[in-house]
This record gives sequence, C-alpha cells and structure tokens, in this order.
Amino acid sequence: MSEQIPMLKRTPLHHRKIDVQGYLRDDGLWEIEGILADTKGYDIHLFDRGQIPVGGYLHYMTLTLIVDEGLVIKDVRARMDWTPHQDCPGAEPQYRALIGLRIKSGWMDEAKRAIGRATGCTHLTELLPVLATAAIQTIRGYRLRESKGYDRSESERGRMLNSCQGFSEGSRAQQHLWPELNQAER
Repeated sequence: MSEQIPMLKRTPLHHRKIDVQGYLRDDGLWEIEGILADTKGYDIHLFDRGQIPVGGYLHYMTLTLIVDEGLVIKDVRARMDWTPHQDCPGAEPQYRALIGLRIKSGWMDEAKRAIGRATGCTHLTELLPVLATAAIQTIRGYRLRESKGYDRSESERGRMLNSCQGFSEGSRAQQHLWPELNQAER
C-alpha cells in the first residue's frame, strides 16, 4: 500500500484549459479545433491591456486544422481573441504556412520551421501536437465505428505496435488485433 501524502492548502495561481473537438464536415474533410484559455488566480496589470481581474482571460485562442483522410492539412484558421500584447494576433496568418503539411511521425519539426519562431505564437504552436493526436483519434475512431472493427492491416500494425503501453508487444491489444505475432514467437 502506498504512503498517504498529506493534503496541503493550495492557492490557485494559473489555470490553463485546453479543449479539443473533432468534426466530420459535409465536404468529407475533418475539422479539428483546439481552444487554449489561460486565467490567473490574482489580478494582473499588463501595459497593453491594463487590469485583468481574477479569472479574466490572459490568453484565449483557437487553432483549427482542416485535414483530409490522409492527414494532409488543407486549411488552417488561427484566432487570438485575448492575448497579453497587442502584437500577438499578428501571428495568426503565419499558421497558414501549415497548409500542405502531413501529420505524421516527426511532423512537428517541419511545422515549426514553416511557422517560424519569431513569427508564430508559442501557445498556438503548443496546441499542434494535441490537435494532431485528436485528428488521428477523430478519423480512426470514426472509421472504427463505421467498419465495426479494428484495422488489422500491416501498415496499421506498423503505426500502432509499440507506440504506447496499450499497444506494446504482448499486450492484450496486440494479442487481439495481431494474433499472428503470438504464433510467430512460438
């Protein structure tokens, strides 16, 4: 049994909320939208915005990726409703540089180069890996539901096997989805 850790009084100082939704559009494309919202547990004063009360938005921004079935980015929308500095929304158009990129292993390096460090927004860029995962889960989850079963193909196995604990060799998922690997070991 683990040792009990005493509960100490905590003072809320920073709250970041990330909300991500995945949608299938009428045109057959997929829309993945992420909202990042930051608030503070105390009043703050910013030279560009003045006083922000407790719970007021320091950041409130939305990044939407429109992708096709192959996870190629077809369109991007960036919107920065609340930012600490007046210059921040100038980064919005830079995210259109992601159009044409494909979400795949290692894609973030390419995305960061396309956006640029000084021309992008740290917070919108931080949303990209979360949006990528949500895109994969949105599309694969929908396909799983429609097909009434898992994709057991060799290419899917190559993407998923050993990608995490749940899909590790010897796991229940591996034994169920790719039982031929169990036979190969004998």
